[in-house]
Amino acid sequence: MIKPYVNNFKINLFEIAYLDREKIDMFKSDFRILADYLYQMRVNKNYVAGDTVIEHVDELLMLMSAMTNDYRFEETINEMKGKEHVTMCEALDRVEARGMEKGIAKGREEGIKEGIKKGIKEGTVQVLISLVKDGILSISDAAKRAGMSVAEFKKYTNM
Repeated sequence: MIKPYVNNFKINLFEIAYLDREKIDMFKSDFRILADYLYQMRVNKNYVAGDTVIEHVDELLMLMSAMTNDYRFEETINEMKGKEHVTMCEALDRVEARGMEKGIAKGREEGIKEGIKKGIKEGTVQVLISLVKDGILSISDAAKRAGMSVAEFKKYTNM
């Protein structure tokens, strides 16, 4: 009953990453860059960008983002606006630079936290050492409170 209302289109599907190198080289549009990226990532697990100028930067980066589930491409679009002669190498440099900036910021944050924790522990140990020297705590109690063995505590305190 519904057959007259259903279209019978023929669809040819291609797995772009599995195309032959010769077929990929036949593409003339920016799609060639995407196909090359997918092919290289499948074959080499690494991408070496060429010096082909991207004609439609926004569209290619959005497509790259959608095809790879890597939203860093999409985040880079604003940085590329208004630039002429953008290559994939430049786009990936921007993506990498943003990743490095985030990594450095995260490293600083973790370093500060670790420094604070270390400072607190060292301060606690210094107080425990004073208590041991004053005869208020035994070495074993102080070591236990510092979360160390007695031998570690003695090394730490040079006792």
